[in-house]
Amino acid sequence: MTEFRYPDDCQSNDDIADYWAVRLDDMQLSAAEEIAFERWQAADPKNPARLIRARQTWQGMEIAAAEFSDDEDLSTGASKPVHDTGFDSEAVRRDLERLGALEGGNGRLPGMRSAKRRARPMLAIFTILLLVGLWGYSAFQPDADLIAESTPGVVGEIHELSDGSRIWMEPGTRVALAYGDQYRDLTVLEGGVFIEVAKDSTRPLRIHLNKLTATAVGTAFSASKWGGHVRVEVSEGTVDLESRTAKLARLTAGRASWQDADGDMHYGMVASDRVGAWRDGRWVVNDMPIDELFARLSPLMGGISFVHDPRLGDITVSGSFDLTKPDGAYGAILAAYGLTDRTVPGGFRIISKK
Repeated sequence: MTEFRYPDDCQSNDDIADYWAVRLDDMQLSAAEEIAFERWQAADPKNPARLIRARQTWQGMEIAAAEFSDDEDLSTGASKPVHDTGFDSEAVRRDLERLGALEGGNGRLPGMRSAKRRARPMLAIFTILLLVGLWGYSAFQPDADLIAESTPGVVGEIHELSDGSRIWMEPGTRVALAYGDQYRDLTVLEGGVFIEVAKDSTRPLRIHLNKLTATAVGTAFSASKWGGHVRVEVSEGTVDLESRTAKLARLTAGRASWQDADGDMHYGMVASDRVGAWRDGRWVVNDMPIDELFARLSPLMGGISFVHDPRLGDITVSGSFDLTKPDGAYGAILAAYGLTDRTVPGGFRIISKK
C-alpha cells in the first residue's frame, strides 16, 4: 500500500479539514486515504466539526463558482455579452479566486481543484434542501411582539411589560412574548435585551435563546443572540441557565456565560456596571468573537451580512465602540486586526486578511 502524505500546505487541523472536504467531494478516496481520514477524525474530538464547516464552505464556494461561470468564460477570463448588472464582476472574480473557488487564486484551500465545471445535480439538490430547511425554520418561528428600530437612539427606550418587568433592546432586536399561568416566556429571535424582572415566584420569567433558556424570578440581566452566538450576563440576582436536556449553571451577579457558534459553552466574570452598557450608547466588549460584534453592527449599517474568510481562524475583539458611529467602529476593527473587506452582490461583505 502506498504511504499517504498530506500536501505541504496542510499545516493545521483546519487545513486538513479543508483538504478532506475537497477529497470527499470527489468521492474517490484511496485505501490509504481512507485510513488517514479515519485516523485524523479520531485524533481530535473537534475534527469532525471542523470537517462539517469545511464541507459547507467548499460546497457554497463551488455553487458560487458554477453560477459565476454562467456569465464569464473561465478559460479566457472574457465576459460573455450580458446586460450591466450594476456590480463589479471582476471584484467578484477576485474574491472567488482568493477563496479558492476559481483557478488562479493565491489562497486556495489545501488540495482544492478547479471549479470550472458546473455544479453537479447532487449539489443542486443539497442547495434546494438547505433553502427548504431554512424556510421551514423561519416559518415555525413565532412572530415578533417587540421590534427595535435599527437606530442608535432605540437603546434608551424602556418597554413596560404586562407583569411590571422593564426591558431595553439593542438596535434591530426582535422579541416574541408568551405569558402563561406557569411561566413568563420571552424568545429573542435575534438581537439583545437587558431586562429588570418583576418578582413573581409563582411565574418565573424565561428568556429563550436558540436551545438555551435563562430563567429568573426577580433580577436584572442581559441576554443576546447575535450571529449564532448566545450570551447571558447578570448584573444582580440569580439566573438559571439550562439547555433542552440539562441544567448548565446558576449565574449570580457579575457572572457571564456565552455559547459560541459551534455550540461550546464558556463561563467567566463581568463587571456588573458593564452589563447592558449599550443602554448608554456604547458597546463595551471583552474578547468578543468578531462575527458576533459584526452582527451587532449590522442593523446600524443597513442590515449588511458579514462573512469572514474561514482561514482567518477565531478573532476576538476588546474595546469600547460608539453606537452612533458604526462605520467608524467597523473601520477601526478592520484596521486593528489587519483585515480588509469587499462587497459582493446580495448585501454581503467578505472579510479577509490584507
